[in-house]
Amino acid sequence: MDTLPSEVDLLNSSPNRSRMRIIGLALDDPRTLPLKFKTRNVGRVFVAGYDTKLPHDDVESALGKLFSSCGQVTDIFIRQIDKKLARRAIVYILGKSAADKALLLSGSDVGGWKAIVTPYRFPESAGRHIAVSVTGYDNSLSDIESAMRQHFSSCGEISDFDIYSASVGFNVDGEDAQDKVMDLDGSDMGGRTLHVQVIAGAIITVHTKRHSQKRF
Repeated sequence: MDTLPSEVDLLNSSPNRSRMRIIGLALDDPRTLPLKFKTRNVGRVFVAGYDTKLPHDDVESALGKLFSSCGQVTDIFIRQIDKKLARRAIVYILGKSAADKALLLSGSDVGGWKAIVTPYRFPESAGRHIAVSVTGYDNSLSDIESAMRQHFSSCGEISDFDIYSASVGFNVDGEDAQDKVMDLDGSDMGGRTLHVQVIAGAIITVHTKRHSQKRF
């Protein structure tokens, strides 16, 4: 599946960045690199219309080509049940108005079958009510919680703060909370570089069944 255009201004694919473990992808696959994106540019749709007896790779490849004009296709998830494909695939696309563009392709001929594209919107709370994990800070700070609250104060209302041996966790509620929090990934706090992950409530670019927050 060709899902990685050579020029995508929303993708930071530096080889030095940590990797995400995504089931079904090798760790060195470019798609395991965390993406830098704005949540409003992530879209997903359901697609039906294909023969469920077709080979998985054939359907995946056809859908990748069909939606390539809509943005960066970051995942095509098709379950297999008893050696048959599920009747609906889920396609994730990254780009401005990606989902709207994808919906316009409903009825397109795809190698002898017509793609039926329907909306699959994210929950309203996604990206607004999130759980965050932060590492990389100075463990010797006298008041880690106060320092973190001040550093992330512009992201929204912070609650349920927990301090662990090598990380801190907290919840953030607010408009564009995910985008604001991730803007601080790699930021400096007291001479240390923070590493920020949204571990729950996020809008993501791959299907949850093969997405893990674990980094390598």
